[in-house]
Amino acid sequence: MSDLIVLQRNYIIKNLQDIQTANGLKFLVIDQFVRNLLEYVFTDLKELLSFVTALDFIDDPKRKGQTSSSVVYFLEPTRFNINCMDADFSNRPARYKEAHIMFIRGYFGDLQAFYSTKKYIPQYMASTRELDIAFIPKESQYFEAIGAEDSMQLFYNKNCMESVNNIVERTVLALLNVCILTGEYPIIRYCETSEESYKLNNATLVAQKIATDLHEALKAYATYNEDFPPVTNEDRKASVLIITDRSFDLFSPIIHSFSYQAMAYDLVNNLNIQTDVYKYEAENEAGEIESKQSRIRELNDPDWCELRHQHILDAKEQINSKINSLIHSNPLLVDRSRVKNTTDLLSVIAHLGEFDKERKIYTLHKTLIDECLKVNEEKQLALFSDFEQIVSGYGQDANGEKVKHIQDILVADCLVSNKPALTDKVRYIILYGLYRGGLIEQDFLKLLAFIGVEQEHPFFAPFMSTIKNFELLGFKMIKETPKNKGFRKEWHHETIINDSTIYNSSRFVPAVGNCLSKVITNALFLNEQQFPYVGGKPVETIANEEQTAMVSSSVTSSTSLRNPRHKASWSIKRNNDKKNAVRQRFFYYIVGGITHAELKAAYDQSALKNKDVFIGSDCILDPLSFMQEVGKLSAKRAQLDLKIDRKKNEKAPDFLFDRAMAPTPASAHVHIEKKQPSATVNNTKQNKEDPPVKEKKRSRFKKLFK
Repeated sequence: MSDLIVLQRNYIIKNLQDIQTANGLKFLVIDQFVRNLLEYVFTDLKELLSFVTALDFIDDPKRKGQTSSSVVYFLEPTRFNINCMDADFSNRPARYKEAHIMFIRGYFGDLQAFYSTKKYIPQYMASTRELDIAFIPKESQYFEAIGAEDSMQLFYNKNCMESVNNIVERTVLALLNVCILTGEYPIIRYCETSEESYKLNNATLVAQKIATDLHEALKAYATYNEDFPPVTNEDRKASVLIITDRSFDLFSPIIHSFSYQAMAYDLVNNLNIQTDVYKYEAENEAGEIESKQSRIRELNDPDWCELRHQHILDAKEQINSKINSLIHSNPLLVDRSRVKNTTDLLSVIAHLGEFDKERKIYTLHKTLIDECLKVNEEKQLALFSDFEQIVSGYGQDANGEKVKHIQDILVADCLVSNKPALTDKVRYIILYGLYRGGLIEQDFLKLLAFIGVEQEHPFFAPFMSTIKNFELLGFKMIKETPKNKGFRKEWHHETIINDSTIYNSSRFVPAVGNCLSKVITNALFLNEQQFPYVGGKPVETIANEEQTAMVSSSVTSSTSLRNPRHKASWSIKRNNDKKNAVRQRFFYYIVGGITHAELKAAYDQSALKNKDVFIGSDCILDPLSFMQEVGKLSAKRAQLDLKIDRKKNEKAPDFLFDRAMAPTPASAHVHIEKKQPSATVNNTKQNKEDPPVKEKKRSRFKKLFK
C-alpha cells in the first residue's frame, strides 16, 4: 500500500541530503507553517537532526545562528519570511556563512520580484529551490491542498468570484503534486453539472474547470520531464482520478455518522478540527484528576488508525479489550479488584507507570469514546438516526420497504423531543427538505417555529440563510408554490438494505463510496455522461470496456444498492490483483470540503477492493461548520474575514537586527545552478567566479545620524 506521508517525508529528506556544504554542518530554519507540515510527516521533529546540525524557528528570539555554518531555510514563500532572511544577513558578521533556500510551492510573480529587491540575502545565497510540496498529507491516504482556505466561500459565494482563479490554481497545483509524488499520470474524470444546478449557480462548474486545467498541467509537466511518469510497474493498470465538488453530495455533511472519528469531531467540543488537539481530564498515578491535551494523528497513534472508522460501539468494545489485556498481562502491578465496571478501567491503568505510552493512548481513546457515547445518550441521536437513514435512503427502511408518512416521523418523533439540540433539529429539517426536493418557505417557517425558532429568535436569520443558501450549492431548497414539483437532482449516494452485518444507523453510503465502488469494479458502471473523460476516453479503457461488455448487464444489476435481492456491491470484498505490489490506484478529490464519513467510505473501498485509494480536499468539514459556511454564502465579502483578505505582517522582528558587532565583508560567493526545464523546480545559483556584491561602506557619522 502506498503512503502519502512516507512519500512526502522521503522527498523532504532527499532534498535536505542533496544540499552539500563545505564543512557538512547546516542549520535548518523553518516557520510555523512548515512546522505544521513536518508534524504530519515526522513522528518527532528531532528526526530531522539526522540530516541537519540544528533546528530553529525563523521568528524565535533565542535563535543565534553560527557564522561558520550553512543554513537551510525551509519556508512558506511570504514577504515576512523573505524579510527575516534578509535581516539575518544584514548583521555583521552575518548570522550564517551561506544560505540554501527551500520554498514550498507558491514562489512566483510578485514574491520573486520582492525578493530581487533585497540587499543582503542575495550576497550569501548558495542555492534556492521550490519544492514540489503543494499539499499536506493529513493521513496516509488523505491530503489537503495548501493555500485553499475558505474554499466554500471562494467557490460558491458570488461576492468572492474574483478570487476563484487563484484557488483553482492552488488546487490544480496540489493535484499535480500528488501525481508527481506517486508517479501517476491518471485518467481524469469529473462530475458533470446538471442544467438545473448551473442555472442556480455556475460555480458548480468548478470540478470541470479544475479537471481540464490539471489535464493541461500534466501534459506540460510530462513534456518537460521525459522520465514522467516513471516506468516502475508496467503491470499496473492506469490510475483514475475523479473530481467532484461539494454540491455533488449534500447529504453527507448533514447526516449524523456513528463511526468513531466522525462522531468525535461532530459531538465533542474539546476536539479541535483544525489542530486535532483533544483537551480532557484524566486520573494520574497519584489518583488526582488533571487536565491533559493530546494531538490525535496517524503517525504517533496506531490505535487511532485501527479504531477511527469503526462504529462507536465496536470501538468501545475494542478499546476495553485492549485495556483488559494490558491489565491481565500485568497482574502484579495493578489491583484488579477495583474494576467494577468499564469506567474503573481508567483508574486502574493510571497506575501502570511502567507502560506510560500504552496507558496514555488507552486513556485518551477511552475518554474520547465515553464522551461521544455520553453526548449520544443525552441527545438520543441513535434513536433519531432511523429518520436520517430513511430520508437519505430514498424513503426506504432497512428492509427495503417504502416508508409512509415520513413527515409525521420528522415532527412527532424528531422535532417534538427535547433531547436533540436546536442544530440537530435543523439538520433533520434540512435532510427532509433534500429528500422532498424542497419545500415552500412557509413550511420551513412553520417547522422552525415548531422547534421554538420564531422570527425574533437570534438563530432565526442564520438558520433561514442556511436553508435558502443551498440554492448556491445547486439545490433549490425553497419552492415558489406548493404545486411546483420538487427540485430535480441526480443523487449519487446509496443505502444498504437487508444486511444484518450493518448497524441500522450506518446504512447510508456517501457518493464517494458508491462512485469509487463503480469505477473500481468496472469503468462502465460510472455513467460517462455524468462523469465525462477529460481529453477523451483512453484507448485502454475502450478495450477493457469491450472485453466486459458481454457481461456488463448481469453485473450491473448487482451493483444497485437499492435492490433488496442483492448484497450491496460496495461491501463485496474483491481481490482482482495478482500482485499486491502493482495495485491499481484511484484518486478522488472533493472541491469545497470533505466529511469524515466520506473519508471512511474511501478507506473502505481501498480495503474491500484491494486498491490504493487516495482522497483529497481543501479542508475537513464537520456538520456544524458546514452549516455555518452555507449560511454565509450570501454574505458580503467584507463580512467574511477570509484569510486571503487579512492584512499580513511583513516586517521582520526587531531582535533579528543585531548590529553590535563590527562589520565584516561577505565571505560567501553567490552560486547559480543551471535552470531546470521543469514545471515544478526552479533551482538557481550564481557563477562562483562572479565577484560578491559588496555593501557600500558608510561613514560612522551617517550611522550615528541614521
